[in-house]
Amino acid sequence: MYSILKTQGVLPLVTQINIETAQIIVRSAADAGIKIIEFAARSNDSKEVFSQMVNFKKANNLNIKIAVGSILTIEDAETYHKLGADCIVCPHTDLEIGNYCIKNNIYWIPGAATLNEILYANKQGAEIVKLFPADKIGGPGYVKAIKAPFPNLKIMPTGGVTLEESNLKSWFKSGVVCVGIGSNLFSKEMLQHLTYDQSLEAFQNLIEIIEKIRN
Repeated sequence: MYSILKTQGVLPLVTQINIETAQIIVRSAADAGIKIIEFAARSNDSKEVFSQMVNFKKANNLNIKIAVGSILTIEDAETYHKLGADCIVCPHTDLEIGNYCIKNNIYWIPGAATLNEILYANKQGAEIVKLFPADKIGGPGYVKAIKAPFPNLKIMPTGGVTLEESNLKSWFKSGVVCVGIGSNLFSKEMLQHLTYDQSLEAFQNLIEIIEKIRN
């Protein structure tokens, strides 16, 4: 999973979508060459929507992995793992969730804000740590500062990552492995009336700008 995220450079995130929109996103992401996306489980029907996403992916033989984000409890981690999640993403570091993921060979990306929290997550078995909320705790300058004594930290900032070249350049220049991007890719309004063509274009543009920045 690490190699996929490092190569892709970005983990696109969507949340609070209906089944039809979820299917559009999964198909268009796969068609654009995206290898992994994140579905943040933040609504009452999240389990049903995610289950349908997985079924749709399998039925259409789509080459894409689906991470589930906003996982707060071990019970939800177990549920989404059984429903077919390829990766569990948390806004925090929970040892129970981490142990479950490691024991069951499911990739775990916990969230952290401070250097001690990041190092703690690493010690619990996390390879990549989600820096959250990245823009509120110092931005790219903060990443650069904490990587100075710990250059091997593998960080994915989420929160405040935009599609602007200057923004993305500053994050990658600070040494992040990849970035997480959600509402700045698909706004809430856009998701309400999303078409396949709009979604495909958004993913294609995302890949293009990431490649441009990193090269």
